[in-house]
Amino acid sequence: MKRFLRILVRLMLVALAAMSVGSCYLAKIKDLSINSFGVKYLVPVSARQLDGVLLLGVDNPSISFTLSELDGVIKADGRPMLTVTATELPVQKRSVQVYEVPCTITLVDGVSILDVLKVVAQRSSTLEGLTADATLYVKLRNGIGKTLTFNELDLSQFSN
Repeated sequence: MKRFLRILVRLMLVALAAMSVGSCYLAKIKDLSINSFGVKYLVPVSARQLDGVLLLGVDNPSISFTLSELDGVIKADGRPMLTVTATELPVQKRSVQVYEVPCTITLVDGVSILDVLKVVAQRSSTLEGLTADATLYVKLRNGIGKTLTFNELDLSQFSN
């Protein structure tokens, strides 16, 4: 019985150590940065929705992980224009890479496709005044995860 208890205590210590290491990696994931953003293609699905692939440049100085539950809002001069939802995205460890992210883009209620085209035509080269809010869940292989929120990302920093 004593041997069983010692083994159980050791297993608990190993589990606690593994959880603390996972927490350290999650803290390092905060150093993640998005260094580019683009559109590969968009295909109309309905009058208010598009399916497509976004190009997302990610600088990841930490371990590999999976981004999931990606949700975002693209705004023009603070006014929400588009919502973006995306599928899971596995991110390589210690890499700077551009990932293709399959997504669905939907017009916000009260915004027409003409409003979006007007904004795109006016700002196609600079993206000045366009911002994005994004929420995503970072999941490690061991199941530990954390929700990251980016507010007021200035999209003009990604224009050429």
